[in-house]
Amino acid sequence: MFFALVYAFLAGLHTVGDFDLGWHLATGRYVVQHQTVPSTDVLSYTSPGAEWLYPPFVGVLFYGIFCALGYSGLSWFCALTLVAIVACLLRFPSRRESVPAAALTIIAVPTLAWRINPRPDAFTHLFFAIFLVLLWNLYRANLSNDTPSRAGSPDAPDETAPSCVRPRLWVLPLLMFLWVNFHPGFIAGLGILFAFLLAEGVEALFRSRRGAVLKRLRLAWPPLAATAGATLLNPYGPRIFNASLGLMGLRPTDHPGSGFLVAELQAMPLSLLSFSRVLNWRNPDSSFWWLALSAVLVIALALWRRNFGAALILAASLYVSIQHLRYVGMFSIIVVVVGSSSLAEVFSEREASRWGGAHNRSSLWRVLPVIVVIALCLLTCVRIGDLVSNRYYQVSSSGILFGPGESGLFPERAAAFIQRAHLPGNIFHTYELGGFTAWRLGPDYGDFIDGRNVSPAVMTEYQKTMSSLPDSQFAETESDARNINVLFLPKSRFYNLTHPSLASLCQSQLWRPIYLDEVSIVLVRNRPENRSWIDRYAVDCRTHQFTPPSNAPRKELSNFYANEGTLLMFLGRAREAKVALDQAATLSPEDANIRVSLALLYEAQQDLGSAELEYKATISMKEDWEAGWFGLGRLYASQGRFSDARLLVLTAIQLSIYPANEYMLLGVIDLALQQPQSALADFDKAEETSGERRGVQLDRNFLAQIAEGRAGAYSELGEWQRAIEFQQAAIQWAPEDASAWMKLAAIYEKAGHNQLAEQAREQARSLSK
Repeated sequence: MFFALVYAFLAGLHTVGDFDLGWHLATGRYVVQHQTVPSTDVLSYTSPGAEWLYPPFVGVLFYGIFCALGYSGLSWFCALTLVAIVACLLRFPSRRESVPAAALTIIAVPTLAWRINPRPDAFTHLFFAIFLVLLWNLYRANLSNDTPSRAGSPDAPDETAPSCVRPRLWVLPLLMFLWVNFHPGFIAGLGILFAFLLAEGVEALFRSRRGAVLKRLRLAWPPLAATAGATLLNPYGPRIFNASLGLMGLRPTDHPGSGFLVAELQAMPLSLLSFSRVLNWRNPDSSFWWLALSAVLVIALALWRRNFGAALILAASLYVSIQHLRYVGMFSIIVVVVGSSSLAEVFSEREASRWGGAHNRSSLWRVLPVIVVIALCLLTCVRIGDLVSNRYYQVSSSGILFGPGESGLFPERAAAFIQRAHLPGNIFHTYELGGFTAWRLGPDYGDFIDGRNVSPAVMTEYQKTMSSLPDSQFAETESDARNINVLFLPKSRFYNLTHPSLASLCQSQLWRPIYLDEVSIVLVRNRPENRSWIDRYAVDCRTHQFTPPSNAPRKELSNFYANEGTLLMFLGRAREAKVALDQAATLSPEDANIRVSLALLYEAQQDLGSAELEYKATISMKEDWEAGWFGLGRLYASQGRFSDARLLVLTAIQLSIYPANEYMLLGVIDLALQQPQSALADFDKAEETSGERRGVQLDRNFLAQIAEGRAGAYSELGEWQRAIEFQQAAIQWAPEDASAWMKLAAIYEKAGHNQLAEQAREQARSLSK
């Protein structure tokens, strides 16, 4: 138990790198300054008056912590919250339950730590743990001596079942009052109430257990009814349920901040390769799979012991956690609580049985738990060492570090520059930077879009603007309509660097870069009224030098050089990029992300042999990461090694949460292998998993590639009319692409439309001039 608590504290103590924190802080600031709870959007300039259905009070708490202790205070908050959750999981009335509870908790700590960030969701996990422990103890309680035991003889009392303490149930409505005003995840508390009633209903099917069930329900119904009623005690009344169901992924929604753009609502990739994490004992990411195996074991035991309520709860939570990554933390809590009590009952029966009697107390059955405990303690020590030394964060390529404070992922220096320079007009930024912009630059600057209640129209507008930057007519028209004079974009290697590309931004005619560091870029619109800022702060991307942080720890310095090298590579400064990436690799030799950047650099230099070696090094370092498999597959496809490439891309698809690009490449490979029907299915999958539905930022070129790929497939099938239609659709998405017109000309010619083919060639020639 001691190791579990220490491990939880250190796993929760890391730098703050969650971009959603920004709009919680901005909301808290607004409530404190205006002393009112907002019911409409008050942070963005694109959605004024839009309905706001998000409890603001945790934002107030975070704002208070930040004002007192800064980002370090928020790091300490995460560590202490995780300790509180673990302490709750370890608080069992039965001593016999403490050993399996501590063992399962140690396994669960990494999964819980992944979910516990400075955001209201942390309270959902804390309250969920308290709810589950109280209701599970009630469910297992024998309220009289004549209550039949679920395990063993019907006349024998259950020594491991706790007695119920009546006043504790009245904690639930008080917690629910806080919960519904802290986070829309309060609906998970109602889920626990429903699971408790369902489990009791299953128990009531057995005549020998019905009396105990009725006693528990008579005891529980007043506080449970009060708990359900407490959900209405919030500023928004019953409307809060609408927001909660959408945010938790429990109903279809067009709300981009609560549906397809929430990465945690995506399903967990399932494959033998991802399951192989179980064998990597040093990798904390194996935590979920060990818990899943434990859940399967406990489900089997519960079914064998006819404890159908426990089996049902565990099976349902396992299924939901696989379908939605958001629920892996709550699944971990369920495994610890339900699993530890079930295992304790089995051990109790084992010791009481004839086979495990006194004559056998020195056998392996008695020594095995000691061996397991020692092994878990040693494992915990190794993982603690990996946390404190930053090895875990280096291997995971997370961009955060052990210890309190602000992550280098935040573009803090760029935000300070914007404020210091008093840049004019509104700011356009990426979706990821929405919360940070609202907090760091508000209220002087509103944000364009963030993770709250954004209308589908604004999301569509955002996606079109992102895909058309920097010099399209649409971007210019949008900037005029919204009075956008500043672009504020992240350029860290942990985010997509290609939409829009750094080179296109630096060469833009409509925008001029005036600030650039290793994680962000700021551009101002190229207009006469902005000339003073352009003249004063202009950045020449061809010669710009990046300044490393002074007195930085090893991991932070490694992140700097890796980011610098990646940006220099995209700027075409290959020699400088190689120096920076080599420095990063020396400082963090186990960071697979750096290897991918080196591989891309070698590809750009046409050193394909070295690129292949780097991709293979990435795969050997991080076998369950799709980037290495996809990169090597793309490299082989470019060399015409299509059969080998196909196997690699299929592996990447199995590992990826957002496999749109992987399916696109697979379609191209299948076309090259003369499998047009398979290619059409691949392009359908690429569209199905595309950003418009699943949250991956895509541009018009991607949509053009899908249409062009389908045109190629139908050409292979000899369906010329459909091929022409799809190639014309590709041209609509990319009208200035001369190669698209040439491909249309080729299809026209094969279809016997020679005059149209010549017209298409003429258009291609005019675009090439």
